[in-house]
Amino acid sequence: MSALQKSIMKSKLPPRCPKSASGKLAPFGMARRKDYSPVPWQQYFEKYVDVETESGRFRVYLSPEPDHSSRPRLVTLHGGGYSGLSWALFTEEITNMIHCQVISMDIRGHGETQADNPDDLSADTLVKDVEQVLHKLFGEELPPIVLVGHSMGGAVAVRAALLPSLEPYVHGIAVIDVVEGTAMDALASMQSFLRGRPTHFRSIEHAVEWCVRSGQVRNVDSAKVSMPSQIVNCETNLLATNELATHTPEAPHAPAPMALAPAADCIAEEPEDADADCIAEEPEDADADFTPPPTAPPQRGDGDTNMRYKWRIDLSKTERYWSGWFQGLSARFLSVRAPRLLLLASIEGLDRELTIGQMQGKFQMQVLTRCGHAVHEDTPGEVARVIAAFLLRHRVTEPTEAGEDMHLTSTPGC
Repeated sequence: MSALQKSIMKSKLPPRCPKSASGKLAPFGMARRKDYSPVPWQQYFEKYVDVETESGRFRVYLSPEPDHSSRPRLVTLHGGGYSGLSWALFTEEITNMIHCQVISMDIRGHGETQADNPDDLSADTLVKDVEQVLHKLFGEELPPIVLVGHSMGGAVAVRAALLPSLEPYVHGIAVIDVVEGTAMDALASMQSFLRGRPTHFRSIEHAVEWCVRSGQVRNVDSAKVSMPSQIVNCETNLLATNELATHTPEAPHAPAPMALAPAADCIAEEPEDADADCIAEEPEDADADFTPPPTAPPQRGDGDTNMRYKWRIDLSKTERYWSGWFQGLSARFLSVRAPRLLLLASIEGLDRELTIGQMQGKFQMQVLTRCGHAVHEDTPGEVARVIAAFLLRHRVTEPTEAGEDMHLTSTPGC
């Protein structure tokens, strides 16, 4: 483990767990106090389209079209293990601030996308998918494009911005919480990290609760819409989002404690007035992206054998592609011609090459606090505000009536 990785791991140690009203720690699955009922994607996106390419069928979620064809399209690319619905709350926020349309795509192997070779997550393949989907949506002449990517999706966005067929139309790029140096350092311990996660869930609410209490996503509202798109029904192998129309919410209950692996999963129940940040976090760039189950039997320590849902994708089987996502990322990011923005959850994540580039003013950087790795889900309003101000500063678009009242252009950058 490198010194940089040790520093990051040390800075991400979980805080003290809050005590329950009885003074004892409440294990995972007990005394549920919050509403973890799933929320359909229709509350945040206007529609979806399934884009047919030579590589398969790709699900794309769309916000309403902008008021003019010259307005930018924000193409959002999620991290590994997530889906296009992880941008739901961000979409609602930013379309209220600036004139734009959000195009949120399920990357191959994720969500509702059905690619011919779903296990091929090589960087070149993922970039080609983005290129084909955009040209299928808009033809040869694209509208102004702003690429926004989180973690693995950020690495894909950087590569896509350099493609000859896309580069003339890319008016900006925003990369969220991924830096080459720390990502590469973390790969050696990645499989161990993956094995620390539960493999199955009893219900959709159970999955949403784990997502929030484990720290994968700190924002309950975001987890409610994004988590169902990350799990499938064990019997039908269909995404849990397909069940929401007829879904009967699970009544709160207090089962026996779940015996989970010694990881960030074992978290005390939070009091009603607890600080939302008092949740164990995952190590920086020991990527919250990676959410596949291990090959071990399902962890059913509470005696409940009715584990109905499992993860949509097993990223542990794609280890051979991991380093390819991040190698050369910093140099590529600095070589993008369009305006560049880097959003981080911690200043400690910056590597040497980006530190020098930032000191030379080659890109804008913003560090957001009180959030974990899934920055855009934890604090969607803040991320939207930073990106909106970034695009207004570079005259890529104009503010909406609501955005004018927010004085977005005065938002400072680092």
